[in-house]
Amino acid sequence: MAGDLFSSFLKRRLNYPPSSQALGLDQIPESLFPMLACRDALSLTIADIALGVGIFFIGALILSRFLFRAHLRDEPY
Repeated sequence: MAGDLFSSFLKRRLNYPPSSQALGLDQIPESLFPMLACRDALSLTIADIALGVGIFFIGALILSRFLFRAHLRDEPY
């Protein structure tokens, strides 16, 4: 939730319209913050965190487009 709040806060400050897409800003904080919070408990390295953020970023983009094509989303992002 912290990542989503952070990205929403930044988008408002950058004057993005509501529900607009900001590539990277919508995905990275939502995966980075939880991984940083769990870093010690899960013994994550910087490489693990970078890989996890990358997988989340690519996965979110692919899944979002798939759901749009399946008519389960109104926007492709």
